Amino acid sequence: MRPRLAWLIALVPVFPPLYLAAFAALRSWRALGPLARGVVLFYLGTQLAAALLAPDPLASVPLALVRGLFVVALLLAGVRLADPRWLHYLLAGLAVVYLLAFWTSYDAFGAQFLARRLVHPYYTTVSIGLAGAVGVLLALDWRGPAWLRLGVGLLALAALAFSGSRGALAVLVVGVLAAAAVRDRRYLWGLGAAGGLAGLGYFLLASGERVTALTRLFSLNPNGRDVIWERAFAAFAQHPWGGVGPYQLGPWLVDLYKQGCNLWVGARYLGLGCPDWLEPFYGAWLIAHNLLLHALGETGVVGTLGFLALLALVGYAALRAREPLLAAIFFGYLVMSLVDNPMAVPSLHLAEVFWVAGGMALARSGLAVALEQGGAVDVDERRPDPL
Repeated sequence: MRPRLAWLIALVPVFPPLYLAAFAALRSWRALGPLARGVVLFYLGTQLAAALLAPDPLASVPLALVRGLFVVALLLAGVRLADPRWLHYLLAGLAVVYLLAFWTSYDAFGAQFLARRLVHPYYTTVSIGLAGAVGVLLALDWRGPAWLRLGVGLLALAALAFSGSRGALAVLVVGVLAAAAVRDRRYLWGLGAAGGLAGLGYFLLASGERVTALTRLFSLNPNGRDVIWERAFAAFAQHPWGGVGPYQLGPWLVDLYKQGCNLWVGARYLGLGCPDWLEPFYGAWLIAHNLLLHALGETGVVGTLGFLALLALVGYAALRAREPLLAAIFFGYLVMSLVDNPMAVPSLHLAEVFWVAGGMALARSGLAVALEQGGAVDVDERRPDPL
């Protein structure tokens, strides 16, 4: 076990820019097998081709190259780690994120903080929910002390519940079903927890209690997503082959864009405004709240074909690897992508988790070879000790 690497992984949820260290894994390109290498090259080629077809190729090409290489670097970092038990170290940092969200919400709303959706100094409310879902999945997979596993798992479940994120709840439900289907029925405890959350939300809704986060879990209101989907499709319809360019879809999402430069909800409650230097770029982080529509809007048919090919490769690897945690992450994120874009990088480390887990699936499925200091090693020999 490498203690420094374990500490780095544990700190990533608290300081997400640490994921930039993944770029060092690009030197492990030869770890990919022929199929994986071909798909990755196809992905990169289509991203660059789409950028050349975009309205502003001078801006789109470098953005497409950096984003594409970042995704590949994360995959290769996962290949190098190989063993999904490295992800368990994320729980330490995630626990800090959850506690900070509850503290920030109490500071912002006082005694009524549990009646509102959680806020955080730099995580969005939806990101808190997804972090909670990922934390529950990690706690179910971890074989550490039962009392500690239960404590972290319940804290993660509470963060998910009071985020009010239905997409995150879908990650948990589908993730535990996928893990159980692969080979680990322990994950069904997570399904029971998710059912309990939905039942509690229904009870509060029926009783007229105003606990916004929990009652929202039971709501089918699209919250304006249908309008955003129409705007994204309009961008694709006008630029069908190459899209409008990476990180340039924001102005097309008029209903979000016209609100002006806003940071995440938690920043507003902390009195943090949008810096002047960020004003011209704020549309870069606006998303279409649907993976396919966002890809079509940004990269058109050409880029979307490459992205879907890469996604299919990761999904095939996740099934072939028969690792419960990796299957849970892939299929959970895939379902959430119907109403959000949880795979878009850069993010608050959560999209990066998906691609690193995808690289682990490539290694565990035999579609890539785990490398260490230039030579192949037995994956089982590199398993870290439990937390």
